[in-house]
Amino acid sequence: MGILSNRFFDRLDEASFGDIQVWDFSFRSLLREYAWVFFLKAVLAHPVKTVRGLRRYRHFIREKKHPGPEYVRLLSIPDDAIFLQNVRARKSGPLIGLGFCLKPHEPNDSSASCSSGRANHDCLYLERGDTRPVCAGCVIHEIGRLALEKGCPVYIMTSAKDIARDFMLPRISRGLFPAAVLILCPFSVQAIILPLLICGVEMLLLSYASGSCADYGQWLKADRGIKDERTTIDAESRERLLDLLGKLEYEDVSDIRIKRYRRFHRSGNVFYPG
Repeated sequence: MGILSNRFFDRLDEASFGDIQVWDFSFRSLLREYAWVFFLKAVLAHPVKTVRGLRRYRHFIREKKHPGPEYVRLLSIPDDAIFLQNVRARKSGPLIGLGFCLKPHEPNDSSASCSSGRANHDCLYLERGDTRPVCAGCVIHEIGRLALEKGCPVYIMTSAKDIARDFMLPRISRGLFPAAVLILCPFSVQAIILPLLICGVEMLLLSYASGSCADYGQWLKADRGIKDERTTIDAESRERLLDLLGKLEYEDVSDIRIKRYRRFHRSGNVFYPG
């Protein structure tokens, strides 16, 4: 029954039934805590925003160049120019979300692994401004340093439940984090677009180049913190992100303002420049 139902929902996704391509993921998530947290505190609590987000999502699906559930590795909603224009107008940097699986990790060599641990929101550099030799090759350290210069908050993504509680729900209920740049696995891209649109988040989504989850089973393990593969981003994604950060100049930006951000401070699981 499970295999038959999965195939059925896969076909619904392939056909974009109802202009929706998250049928299979939604069906598999019915009994998961993250799904109920979002449903109760976002969908039911904010029906008007939910309807508005669903309309935007269906429009996005109809306008996709590729009819199947696959997504391009670099995706912006709205398009890049409008995304950047809106960020500049708000004069606040987008949230930079980085998966925990980007951390250096060698199961048999602790000296080559992140000193802050694996499946958590912690980072020695973001929290204290300190580094270890292993940080030299860490994408989180590299991007975090640039995010600090541009005044962007940074969030290390772990489980779907935490992402909902730390990022999505504060957005839909309190107006925080209107824009986000998220680096995540291609499988997650398909699942996260609809909830982000429901919450009113403008997004730039960059997919991992290697080490990413290939299916729901692998994704669910990673959601529980079980993932030995280290993910990577390719040169194109890195250049896209660096180009965006390089263009985050507002009318009131000066050398004094940039120098003010010497370190992050942590509030909950999010690191804010300050």
